[in-house]
Amino acid sequence: MLCYQFDIAPLSGMNVPFGVLFAKKLTDSHQWAFWIMKLHDAIKEFVELKKMKGIRAARTSARYESALRIFCLCMQNPELSNIEFSHVLWYLNQLEQLGWKPNGINLVGLALKKFFEFCQLRKYPVTFNENLIPLKEKTFNIPRVTGIETFKKLLEQIPIKTNDPHHIRNRAVLLLLWDTGVRTGELMSLDISDLDLNNRTALIKTEKSRGRRPVRQIFWTPETHEHIVNWINKLEELKKKFNFADDEALFVSISKSSRQPIRGCRMSTRGVAEIMRVLSNQAGLPAVANAHGIRHSMGRDAIKTLRSNSGVSNILGHSNIESSYVYTMLFGDDLKEQWQEVMDKRGSPFMSPPKASANFPKSSKNFNSVAKGQIRPTTVKTSHTGRWVRN
Repeated sequence: MLCYQFDIAPLSGMNVPFGVLFAKKLTDSHQWAFWIMKLHDAIKEFVELKKMKGIRAARTSARYESALRIFCLCMQNPELSNIEFSHVLWYLNQLEQLGWKPNGINLVGLALKKFFEFCQLRKYPVTFNENLIPLKEKTFNIPRVTGIETFKKLLEQIPIKTNDPHHIRNRAVLLLLWDTGVRTGELMSLDISDLDLNNRTALIKTEKSRGRRPVRQIFWTPETHEHIVNWINKLEELKKKFNFADDEALFVSISKSSRQPIRGCRMSTRGVAEIMRVLSNQAGLPAVANAHGIRHSMGRDAIKTLRSNSGVSNILGHSNIESSYVYTMLFGDDLKEQWQEVMDKRGSPFMSPPKASANFPKSSKNFNSVAKGQIRPTTVKTSHTGRWVRN
């Protein structure tokens, strides 16, 4: 950001930056301040400030930064004062014409709205109100659920008897995702010291707690526990051979890459997504499975077993119970099974009551017989009803 100051008004014909922000009268002269703020510089400042709020805000800022950089490229990095509201509308319309989905356009619109709100608070030369930016209405997409059969196909692509550390680690990652239903970021944030191996449990930091439920407890099966121990033992062997960047992380990168020139860096969510993509292609799945699909599967199975949204919220770590409704929405055979269960109890108006079987033995008891000490019943005609009734 550049600033030019003049003790008096600039001379006519003088080439000065566009956009006068303010003019102050100091004693007998005027001070004119001209600010040049490029769009890229403002975006960088916005992202850095948002990252300072915490881990959750840092992930959100990364998505905002990606959307804002594309906007900056299309606008050719102009000065903030040259961006008009019509430019923003044109950009959003172009995204729609290029086939962007409504949810993607909504994210871009939200990023632009937050960015220009920041510019207004910083008193940068913005010529319009950020509240005018329209947000595209989101559309609901049926979530992809990774069922037990699909998950078995993924596991079959990883050899059981192997000494390859990649296979040992990947199997432990997948089995923990299946047993716990945790978010990928929560699993990757686990340290070895967080595990209670004797009781097969761990405390994890809830990724979207919003302060209401900062930590929760997870558990896993004895079969998964065996693979976790195998991975920890293998990890100790690797640490003796190589210098690892992170000695505390449970799941780390093993090989060097252009992104991570040092071994032993904590695995990222992108790394888990890449593992799922490779395994899905090897298994020949029609669609790439993802870790969140496994989480949806846990939510479906939990609601079918517990029949309680609060129970699902405790297992999946939702700070708001309404978040559990998304994971517990049933489709296909699961929904039809519950519907059939209700209809079986409710009955149909077209069904006639069951008829007595002709072969069913008739009772030989004589209802007109009188036991010793009883009064024989008589049939009389009452004047009120005019009918024969039994006394």
